[in-house]
Amino acid sequence: MKKEKKVNENVMKIPKIPKIVVTESSGFKAVYASGVFGGLDPNDGRMIFFLDRIKPKIKKASKAVMELDKVERELQVEVHMSPAQFVSVSKWMSGHAEKFQKAFKGKKKSNESASYIG
Repeated sequence: MKKEKKVNENVMKIPKIPKIVVTESSGFKAVYASGVFGGLDPNDGRMIFFLDRIKPKIKKASKAVMELDKVERELQVEVHMSPAQFVSVSKWMSGHAEKFQKAFKGKKKSNESASYIG
């Protein structure tokens, strides 16, 4: 006959993981970003996403000809988080970027522009 092992009654049981319900706040919106800037310090991580818009100038001599007049950088949203969450998001994004690069390795590259300002 086998001896039963006595379970330590002082060991904490692992709690059941609660169901996560995703909702959208009344202010939720989706935005497109050309790039992001921000940073991390001991108290706060922040990212400001922006959208660049090219504003042409029509030459008076020939109304059919346009040239670059200016680029308007419109700030879309500013996100603040704890330094630990900032690092976690960084790792999450890097993981997705690596998967993307592996999936498209050797394929024709698109006209990408790096819009990161650190």
